[in-house]
Amino acid sequence: MKEQYHLLTKQDLGNFPFQQTPKPIVPVEPDLLLEMTFSPKLFIISDIASEVEKLVVHGVEWLDARVDCSPSQPTDEQIKVYEDYRMPYIHQTYKLTDKEKQYGKLNWLDIESTEFDFSKLENIPLEERLIFKLEEDFGLVFIHQSVIDLLKKDVRDVWIRDV
Repeated sequence: MKEQYHLLTKQDLGNFPFQQTPKPIVPVEPDLLLEMTFSPKLFIISDIASEVEKLVVHGVEWLDARVDCSPSQPTDEQIKVYEDYRMPYIHQTYKLTDKEKQYGKLNWLDIESTEFDFSKLENIPLEERLIFKLEEDFGLVFIHQSVIDLLKKDVRDVWIRDV
């Protein structure tokens, strides 16, 4: 079952199926923005998100989102805000390790040395575990291959913002 999931985390972004696309000559808004904070966030352009929302119903709340791509102290000409995005607010969590949650800490688990026990998900219907966070560390987001495949059909431009 481990092969069915992709891990979105600041610690191991290089192995995630979506990577930064080269900057186009003519600026376009991204189809997918990965905001790599301590608890990663996905911003999906609305027309693509509408398809993903049909698949991912359990464990997330879909929110309208604005993506501000302006520099830290922009002039009026530099302000760049994109309005047409949706973000899954992920509240579904599952415990996949024998470790206890460290309150106030994110990204504390060493993903290279941690064994995830995916057998704990076997009795949970697939539709309830398509996207979830690790209960022990909210800095780890698990995304099922079916969601990745659906995104891959239409996502062309990906931006990654390390915040």
